[in-house]
Amino acid sequence: MGASHYTTEVKEAASVEIPFDMPVIDYAGLCGSPEERAKWLDELDRGFQTYGFVYLSNSSIPEEMLEEAFEWSKRLFALPLEVKMKAKHPAYETPYSHRGYAPQGVGHTVQLLFDPDEIEKTKITAPEIKETFELGNSRPDSELVPNNWIPEEDLPGFRAFHERWFVACTELSQSLQRCLGEALKLEDPDLLCKQESKYDAHISLMHYPEMLIEPLRSGTKHRLNAHSDYGSLTMLFQGLVGGLEVHDGEAYRPIVPKRGTIILNVGDMLERQTNGRWKSSLHRVVAPREIMMRDDYEPSGTVVDRYAIVYFCQPNADVLIDTLPGYEEAGKWKPNMIGDWDEKMTSLQWLHKRYTAEFH
Repeated sequence: MGASHYTTEVKEAASVEIPFDMPVIDYAGLCGSPEERAKWLDELDRGFQTYGFVYLSNSSIPEEMLEEAFEWSKRLFALPLEVKMKAKHPAYETPYSHRGYAPQGVGHTVQLLFDPDEIEKTKITAPEIKETFELGNSRPDSELVPNNWIPEEDLPGFRAFHERWFVACTELSQSLQRCLGEALKLEDPDLLCKQESKYDAHISLMHYPEMLIEPLRSGTKHRLNAHSDYGSLTMLFQGLVGGLEVHDGEAYRPIVPKRGTIILNVGDMLERQTNGRWKSSLHRVVAPREIMMRDDYEPSGTVVDRYAIVYFCQPNADVLIDTLPGYEEAGKWKPNMIGDWDEKMTSLQWLHKRYTAEFH
């Protein structure tokens, strides 16, 4: 088993200016001829082995729909606080209570910290300046726990759009899960699709409000603390305001926003299933770098609002997260899911473990 890539020193590593040079995967190529598909599947495999992150271009989600999704997020977060609190995020009990509006201070991102005292310390030393709106399965036919919606009269059309948005993201996710199965050369290339047959995914609408840049630069305040994602595959939709950084094994490097792309990254469960072949990389959101200071930096010393929409793919609740067939030999990376707790957990158990720390 490879060495852990998440020691305390790594989490607190310095940043460098040189951007993260991760590959761009052409989704049209993944849907192309057998020769094209094989080429891009190989690129995807190499990207996830080396970086844990790739860009995806030419996806199945129309650009107009993506633009509309960001418009809805802006309208949502511009509502008065008292209106947003009508869909207040409840006190955490299970992953299925992770629903609704979470104002600043509700939820705090930590990386593999499970000791309550240590978690409390990070709330003081690494406060996050963000608000989110959390959605589970939004398909009308879902049998999972319902979402906590803003009342229709306060934001007409918001629910209807996000029900369509969830379906669009799910269709892309299922297509990509088959690509992952083929890239891993699984005997059953649909295995990962089957493990997510209940569409038990999660969407986070994220807003990092405009703020002075100095607290971000000095580290007294954060936008999003360093962490790895909990699920299998993550699809990140972001605007052109920079700030996302990924740890490359030595330092944090900025990811330059590329218009027309989605960012894909490996989560803890997929890293565990590939036995460390693919990397669930540490990442965070900080102040944008000078090289990306185009429209997002003002002479007054403020950073403008940053919006992101994240679709977290997650296996069905009862799926045991274990090594996939053919990956018994340990890969380069020590999976986050292997620690001083029971090695094997179901999807629901791992999510609960990490959410319990986040909402301590």
